[in-house]
Amino acid sequence: MAKILSIDIGNSSIKALVVKDGVVKNVAFFPNRFGKLITVMSNSERIQLTDDIKSALRENGIGETAVVASLPESLVFAKTMIFPHMSTPELSTAIKWELDQSVPFPPNEIESSWSVFENNQFTGEDKIGTYVVAVPSKVSELYLQLFELLGLEPIRLENELLPLLRAFSTSLEDVSPSFVVDIGYSGIKIALANKAMIFGNYYFSVGGQAMTNVIADNFGLSMDQAEQYKRTYGMIESQLDGKIYRVLKPIVDNLILEIRKMSLTFRNEYGETRINKLLLTGGGSYLQGLAGYLGKSLEGVEVATGNVFEGQDLDPETLQLESLFSLAYGLST
Repeated sequence: MAKILSIDIGNSSIKALVVKDGVVKNVAFFPNRFGKLITVMSNSERIQLTDDIKSALRENGIGETAVVASLPESLVFAKTMIFPHMSTPELSTAIKWELDQSVPFPPNEIESSWSVFENNQFTGEDKIGTYVVAVPSKVSELYLQLFELLGLEPIRLENELLPLLRAFSTSLEDVSPSFVVDIGYSGIKIALANKAMIFGNYYFSVGGQAMTNVIADNFGLSMDQAEQYKRTYGMIESQLDGKIYRVLKPIVDNLILEIRKMSLTFRNEYGETRINKLLLTGGGSYLQGLAGYLGKSLEGVEVATGNVFEGQDLDPETLQLESLFSLAYGLST
């Protein structure tokens, strides 16, 4: 298998990996100086970002030109759809009809793809489970243009959820589904899945940046100061008289509410199969006390931080950032 360059262009940072046969060969991590998606950058900003990426790849000895990359979950429509058993042409027509009802773009302005969950005991023989993704053509075109400027050849563009689940495939179970929660800079992604099927997914645009903002606003701090307070005290109620804990609690409680909603929907549709695991990833997973708070709030659910670099021969500094590389690693698999 050839070496694959995978790139995750986030709002706050850009992560790149070169992986061959599951082994990480090269790593690049650097800030996105504009703090936003390329879809809202000006042409001059995109050109400057291109220069930044070129420099970082060169400095880290990355010369591969074939690339796989992700499209932000906030810009795509992704959903598990269940249909009665039907032929492939009939299924294609049914999915198109569902997209016409659900996606707020004309059919000629989106690109869509879908896959069937094979050998799935939850849908049974009389139903077909599918995972459907649609993205505005303008979004994918902007990313393709960026890679053209970089001199890279895109071999695959994916929404973020699928590679995240691949990154943790060895931690997912055959039957009982697990939650995978990615707390990013600008939003949180939640997936409920086992090895065979995605049962539900949700995205909301409140992430690490919102947590820093609420600390800054409540205590009159600069963003840098608020970020440091967040990292130091986090969700530990006994620290700093619980002041940081109390302002972050509503955001985390909203996350818990969405997880409970997904759990209830799953039980209503599929019975009493237990959900007993939650994997945290993304920069927000480093929040002090978060895993413990989630574990207490979600009774019977084991909460752990995902470990995508387990067994990799990498320097300690890179290993400390592994939760930031979950998406990039999943893209390479």
